[in-house]
Amino acid sequence: MPGAQDIPYATLEQAAEWYATLRADAVDEHERQRWQDWLARDAGNRQAWARVEAISQNVAIARQTPDASSAALHAAGAQRQRRKLVKTLALAAFGTGLGWQLARMEDVQVAVAGLGASHRVGVGQRSETVLDDGTRLWLDSGTLLDQRFDKAQRLVVLHRGEVVLQSGRDARRPLVVHSRQGSMRALGTRFQVRQFEGSTRLGVSEGRVEVTPFDAHTPMLVVEAGQEVTFTRAGVSEAVALPAGREAWTRGMLIAEDLSLEAFLAELSRYRHGHLGCDPAIAGLRVVGAFPAHDSEQALAMLEAALPVRARRVLPWWVTVEAKK
Repeated sequence: MPGAQDIPYATLEQAAEWYATLRADAVDEHERQRWQDWLARDAGNRQAWARVEAISQNVAIARQTPDASSAALHAAGAQRQRRKLVKTLALAAFGTGLGWQLARMEDVQVAVAGLGASHRVGVGQRSETVLDDGTRLWLDSGTLLDQRFDKAQRLVVLHRGEVVLQSGRDARRPLVVHSRQGSMRALGTRFQVRQFEGSTRLGVSEGRVEVTPFDAHTPMLVVEAGQEVTFTRAGVSEAVALPAGREAWTRGMLIAEDLSLEAFLAELSRYRHGHLGCDPAIAGLRVVGAFPAHDSEQALAMLEAALPVRARRVLPWWVTVEAKK
């Protein structure tokens, strides 16, 4: 299924409106026929409808299991998640082409790995933990990672999300972090790692970190304190200055330093279930300030007070920010 960004904004909104209409207690056959006609009219309409249904299902699952780290989810829930994953793959094979399936295989691998992740944080939550060696971890919303320590090294594998690490002291074993794109070796340091679709962002607050992309033919790069890089499996970008507010989420804050409204809402959407969209007509408005990352409703209220916008709620879990009328 295409992501929301691949489906026209207006079509997604129409699909959400239809979903809200069909959920009403009194829906006559004429209205249902109009919905069927809308679906039959265009493949994009059917894609949008599938997207809305998928989001609805995910929200329902999240509400049933709010504590994603519970033993019940880890044990009995793992098998249900596997069955759901197989069903998703079957639907993908039926409804879309091979290209989309190949593009999503990495996501499927992450979903499977996440079933046994040793550390996980639910959407809208964050956590702090100290590992056996004294390494301190701060995990952001929706993060999945594994801790794999042995006699040779201290390995942390980030499957999804974002983590800040403060390295514990262990002269015998290096602290190494793997993302989907490469390996990062800490040299007595504090640093942040965020997993994106197809890339990893590394920011170093203290000390240094060696970066080695998995498929690169160039030597590893050393990132110094105060620097930030983004890398793929094939290479590393030039280092830039580490933004001052990069770790603000560990204190429950989301810092906007002249972000576009569209970019800000994309960040805020990481901290809530469901769909949070932006009308393209106002996507370029600038956002500046500090917002509560883990109270997205309050953050939206602050946006409405600061900008000529309103948050329109088609459904409780489907919110679109649009121009104030």
